[in-house]
Amino acid sequence: MKSKELIQRIIRHDNPVRVGFDFLGNNPSDILHVPAAVVSRPEGNHREEWSRDPVLAAKVPHFSGELSMTPMGNIFGRFNQKTKGECVYGALQDGWEDFDKFLFPVINEEKDRVFEKAGWADSDKYVLGGMPVAIWSPLRDTRHIDQALMDTVLEPDYVQAFLEKISDLAAAIVRRAHKNGVHGIMIWDDLGTQKDLFFSPDTFRTLFKPYYKKIADELHNCGMQFFVHSCGKIDKIVDDLIDAGVDVFQFDQPELTGSEVWAHEFGHKAAFYCPVDVQKIMATGDETLIKEAALNMVTQFKQCGGSLIAKDYPTWEDINVLPEWQQWARDIIIANADM
Repeated sequence: MKSKELIQRIIRHDNPVRVGFDFLGNNPSDILHVPAAVVSRPEGNHREEWSRDPVLAAKVPHFSGELSMTPMGNIFGRFNQKTKGECVYGALQDGWEDFDKFLFPVINEEKDRVFEKAGWADSDKYVLGGMPVAIWSPLRDTRHIDQALMDTVLEPDYVQAFLEKISDLAAAIVRRAHKNGVHGIMIWDDLGTQKDLFFSPDTFRTLFKPYYKKIADELHNCGMQFFVHSCGKIDKIVDDLIDAGVDVFQFDQPELTGSEVWAHEFGHKAAFYCPVDVQKIMATGDETLIKEAALNMVTQFKQCGGSLIAKDYPTWEDINVLPEWQQWARDIIIANADM
């Protein structure tokens, strides 16, 4: 069975022969990762390379680290060449007054022509496209998180106008990705803290759920699947996300809620694309704990029909998880993957 058929069967809950794999290096993987699209500032003035660009530095004089500007026009900062950074200045954080003039990113047509010729449709693997925008995350950064959270209560009309624009862009990217041979799209949209959602479930349902559905409908109309990454404890809205059309959840901390819960309460309604928990388990370096957790995760999902694509965290080095620790988890999952 080809990898792309296996992953499709896992997502459809259609008797897969084993759980899926997406492991790094020489380890097995059923997934081909590609960009769904590249987006750019329409005026071409973003500065995505990390530096101490004086134009950017003048906007954030309080921040002494490296800076870059995203295609949304947000300034990100980081220290010591570590991580992808965090937003230190949002393009609209000073107010909504300039929203009517605000320029959203556009699809980079030159890059899209390259993707069109890449031959992804001929791959035996499941082609997963990374979406360069999301729903909550662009709002969170463009307004800065403190303002954005207040906006969900004080400025819902502006929030909806913003989300309408960003979801229009996402829908256009879905259509491009489909043309280029992509099977599924993943967005990265952290919706919670370690304890709870950033906003109430009712706020999610009113403001954000319709735009998740808009993207899901576009994907499903193209015969594609919707993958959503989220950090944080978001179990209160997982049913809402499934109702909106999310097919696969990518959680790096599945034990924040528990593999047993995900498998037995939701595993017949959605698939899960997860490493062994990166904080509670993998970061400990405890061989026994890692092997037991890996076996538990794969066993729980096999019991609900195999709704699991087991994966590596893409940057283990950022969280100081050693290669040997990684392999303990992989070996257990691979050895116990068959249904």
